[in-house]
Amino acid sequence: MEPTGGNAWFYIRDHQQLGPVGLFELEKLVEQGILSEETFIWKKEMNCWQMAKSLNLFPNIIFKSSLVEEIPINTERKWEEAKKDTYPNGRPWIRYLARFFDLSLFSFFLIALVSIFSPKFVVESSATFIFILSLVLYILVESAILSIFGNTLGKSILNARLRTKNGELLSFLTALKRSVFVTTAGMGFGIPFINLICFYFSFIDLKKNGKSTWDQKMGTVVLYGRVSSVRVLFVSLFPLALLVSGLLI
Repeated sequence: MEPTGGNAWFYIRDHQQLGPVGLFELEKLVEQGILSEETFIWKKEMNCWQMAKSLNLFPNIIFKSSLVEEIPINTERKWEEAKKDTYPNGRPWIRYLARFFDLSLFSFFLIALVSIFSPKFVVESSATFIFILSLVLYILVESAILSIFGNTLGKSILNARLRTKNGELLSFLTALKRSVFVTTAGMGFGIPFINLICFYFSFIDLKKNGKSTWDQKMGTVVLYGRVSSVRVLFVSLFPLALLVSGLLI
């Protein structure tokens, strides 16, 4: 049975933010030893990730740590060790890189497709018009992809997923509103200088609150996992490679 509403829990395992699962399933994962009392869990009513043992969710489970006397755990040190997996300050660079990768890839295929069927249109249209057209069409395509798969190719490569706070896939309308919000407030619709200002304030907002303004308003959450430097490098260089190839052609 799919978890819904306040019954949707997320947890961290093997440096990956996973879920949603219901409370019953979460308890079974703890009982089977797949998760421990020190596993960080979260649901939409909580302000931040917390250790399972601090929430008293499983009164029928006797944790191993309670069976033997142990050296008191330095909670602050334990939190710092897990901080890299909870990402309390968000991951702005991962989000920016994923979006630019997706937008660059979409623009490449759009221009290639239009060039095949109407090369005159590409030649006669200004670069600004093509950019705006790509951005508008991308909003629609991204919304459809997010409502079906929960992430785009760029997000998938960088180990990120988008869900509602209830753990569900976004509806097309919610994804559309979010995409419009990101494009305007987060990107300044690509307008030079204005986009830099939008990037700066959205970066500060994400680092400060751990959530972007649009995710807070839309009731959405981005789940992260560890990603290798090779993937980050690939996603970073891909748009530049397309730009260089376009200038040379």
